[in-house]
Amino acid sequence: MEKFAQMALLLDTYGELLTPRQRDVMDFYYNYDLSLSEIAEQYGISRQGVHDLIKRAEQTLTDIEQKLGVVRRWLYIEDILSKVIESMDGILDQQEKQKHNKSPEDMKYEIKEWKDALEKLLDMRFVSQANNPM
Repeated sequence: MEKFAQMALLLDTYGELLTPRQRDVMDFYYNYDLSLSEIAEQYGISRQGVHDLIKRAEQTLTDIEQKLGVVRRWLYIEDILSKVIESMDGILDQQEKQKHNKSPEDMKYEIKEWKDALEKLLDMRFVSQANNPM
């Protein structure tokens, strides 16, 4: 994932754990795309001061994510759910077109795959970060 998008996602997830000033500066930089100069002018500090503040906040967000893994887990869940939905859409499309209808055995296999994928998501609640397969 691109750093800019990753930081915006971390900010959305953990932003409340930053100081109000860090959160506001990160919000201006990542969500409103203001330059260091624009932010510096608004806060009456140097560009270097803004840069340092952003770097500290980025490190804080990164450290929190490494410890908690909320964003990583959410992206994993999102990936599995997208695959399940895509597979379901494929079956529905095939049934609508009445072409290449899947046999009951094939349908059973796909449903079992969905079940297994969804069970993985449920099991994530009980897996420690150190043992997490992601």
